[in-house]
Amino acid sequence: MKKKTLVYIIILVAAIGGLVAYRMWNKPHEKVEDRKGIPVTVAGITKEYTEDEAAANKKYLNQAVEIEGKVASVTANQDGAVVVGLQADGTDGTVQCTMRDKDVKLEAGQQVKIQGFCSGNTMFDVLLTDCVVKE
Repeated sequence: MKKKTLVYIIILVAAIGGLVAYRMWNKPHEKVEDRKGIPVTVAGITKEYTEDEAAANKKYLNQAVEIEGKVASVTANQDGAVVVGLQADGTDGTVQCTMRDKDVKLEAGQQVKIQGFCSGNTMFDVLLTDCVVKE
């Protein structure tokens, strides 16, 4: 009798584990539009990362950020994704926004508002991914 109960418990635990794994694997990808972005400017976020990277990471890393700035460059990365460089007047820091869509039409000098997930910074740039242009 005890062996039979143990087998049922093992089957039940395996079934629950399988269900949880299935649901986690098929969980929909989170979109940046579904979250309220932290409003920042190019000058503001680059200054925060320059002054205290650890504090800026606590505040922004993996968070949705809504950034406003002037387009400095529009390029493509090695995967063919559009990368928009934003720069504030009179500052050296830039924000590199990797756009989700490949058909983004932006031009240098244009003022834009972009929302994306912050993925930290390099020595020179703050990086945003999965970005979309806000209206």
